[in-house]
Amino acid sequence: MRVLTGLLFCATMHGECSAFAGVTGGAAAVAQGAACRSSRRQSIVLSAEQQETDTTKSNGLDDDSTDIDNSGAGTWNPLSLAVLRLGFTEPAWTSPLNYQKAEGVYKCASCGTALFSSNGKFDSGSGWPSFWKTVSSGRVELKKEWDGRIECKCQKCKGHLGHVFPDGPQRGSLDAMELATIPDTDPQIGYKVQNDSDSSFSRMPRYCVNGAALKFEKEL
Repeated sequence: MRVLTGLLFCATMHGECSAFAGVTGGAAAVAQGAACRSSRRQSIVLSAEQQETDTTKSNGLDDDSTDIDNSGAGTWNPLSLAVLRLGFTEPAWTSPLNYQKAEGVYKCASCGTALFSSNGKFDSGSGWPSFWKTVSSGRVELKKEWDGRIECKCQKCKGHLGHVFPDGPQRGSLDAMELATIPDTDPQIGYKVQNDSDSSFSRMPRYCVNGAALKFEKEL
């Protein structure tokens, strides 16, 4: 039996296309329909792959991204993640680093960046590890919060560390060589007493840091 003129519609991702063809046999119509369905499936697969690629790039996770730390220096500790990612404050006097007296470097618990050293650490009596200077320029980012406090974050991974206050140790109580190596990106608070040549009684900054946001590497 001959099949008269057939009307085939093929849906694609770019719209709807119709094909009108005069066919003389049923086999030709079946073959044409199969080819149309195959083309449609291929379009869907290619579209899904493209969508996945676009989503990956929009999230900044393409292969050329340099924002992801693949060094394995991160942490899965729930308290550390709550502090670093959610801005949680650990209870005072609970961090072992508050009592750490050994010489070494204090690094970000998330990305492993060196932030402070034992040379800049002091006992503030606040219950949290405290430092009066950072280890190097550009390691800590400062941001003023809604309540007027100054938040300090890791410059590299943006993890929350704690806050900075102007009630650190007196300048005159610190080693002169350590004072000479203060990074230029540290906050300029308490450095000098205006119109006074003797600034030994002025206060240095106090980085009040959550111990859960840090990991200590002892100096060998």
